[in-house]
Amino acid sequence: MTPYYAELSADGVPTVRFEGRQSLRCLGISKNGIEGWDSTPAAKVTTTERGQGDGGHDIASGDILYASRTVSLRFTAVDLDREGLVTQLDALRRMVHRPVRLRVVDTDDTYCDGGYLTLTMDAKRHESWTEENTATIVFERPERLAAQGISFQLKAVENAIYPGLNWGDDNGGESKPTGLEYPMDYGDIITGNDNMGMIVNMGTSRSYPVYEVHGPFPHGVELVFPTQNGVLTYSQPIYETPLVLDTRTRTASIDRLDVSRNLTRRGWQTIPPGYGVQVVLATAGAGWVTVTNHDTYM
Repeated sequence: MTPYYAELSADGVPTVRFEGRQSLRCLGISKNGIEGWDSTPAAKVTTTERGQGDGGHDIASGDILYASRTVSLRFTAVDLDREGLVTQLDALRRMVHRPVRLRVVDTDDTYCDGGYLTLTMDAKRHESWTEENTATIVFERPERLAAQGISFQLKAVENAIYPGLNWGDDNGGESKPTGLEYPMDYGDIITGNDNMGMIVNMGTSRSYPVYEVHGPFPHGVELVFPTQNGVLTYSQPIYETPLVLDTRTRTASIDRLDVSRNLTRRGWQTIPPGYGVQVVLATAGAGWVTVTNHDTYM
């Protein structure tokens, strides 16, 4: 039988579970279910009517965006007595004033993060049960992410390079640059198996990978996306404290301090649904990069 339940969690308080199949003592998802979870949020699309002709101007795919996700979880509570009932509801009420995460396990196992909670409770008093109540959670990030992210490591190799533009020389035995060589050539990436990987997204919406860079990389680090012609370069040394490169926010941080000013090339790559993007760690060193991506659904 397919499992069905929801979990609401927040820092500093115990996780609260809503059972899809109710038992004698639990918070249970009611027959009205979870509204706003499987549907898409409202679209954010700006349209412009044609001055001449019928209809409006075409909309580019990059301009089709979505608003925040509002989820209404309909639930009931059952316990042996009034005291146990109130204890269950108080565990839920402790989630106010905190960013919350909602995880729903059905045929998929996905979550939304960073939401805020409001509760609408049944006004009727019962000794050991309640009628239907509603927990409403608003998520400013509307994507649903797979609970189990996929991670792999890219290990720096001694000769990993991404040459960049090739410069000419004076044809004398010494390599003295005289200018750009034509036709322009970015050279070949020299790789080993350990410094190359494929970031895959099997969801229904674009995903945003996160890269955690562990040093030492005395001269910074460079990630290359050969099939996308993209390069992501951080120019400063990386030692004990990892560098985090977050595709969604387009930021670099060390110990939660924003160091995005040190990004010299910003070829961020989102991963289309049902697709994979190759990434290469193109910097020599003794460190490694942990790549984490979640299948993403809208």
